[in-house]
Amino acid sequence: MATSLLSTPVRQGRMLLKSLLSINFHLILLMYLVVYVVFSLVIWMFDPDIKDLSDALWFTFETATTIGYGDILVDSDIGRILTVILSIYSIAVVAIFTGVIAGFYVEIMKLRAHESATEFLDELERLPELSHEELVSLSERAKRFRMRRAGDPF
Repeated sequence: MATSLLSTPVRQGRMLLKSLLSINFHLILLMYLVVYVVFSLVIWMFDPDIKDLSDALWFTFETATTIGYGDILVDSDIGRILTVILSIYSIAVVAIFTGVIAGFYVEIMKLRAHESATEFLDELERLPELSHEELVSLSERAKRFRMRRAGDPF
């Protein structure tokens, strides 16, 4: 039997990393961090209720993660506008990451199905060489496959 593309978590991790790099997720994160810091600085400079940079960073963290403790609030118009933009941008970044992860697992499932079908066909090609036990096992796998396909609307 051939080595599975999915045989180790390390290989799966590399595949996921490749998926993230294919959409330049590292650049998305870098841009996100730049926006985060710039918004923190602008809010700190223009909002009278934000006393220091650590308060501004904490406020943008609360906003970005949607924690929103309410211990620090912005009162300026620019602070509120940036808060809305950062909230929407944060949701978008999380959605992109979630979409990549979901797509990755769909591809994993497709690869597993393909590997399983390839294995099954390999055994069918060796049919005359199989022992009685192997033939019984192959027959059971074929029955399970048919039952799974019968429930599949596609």
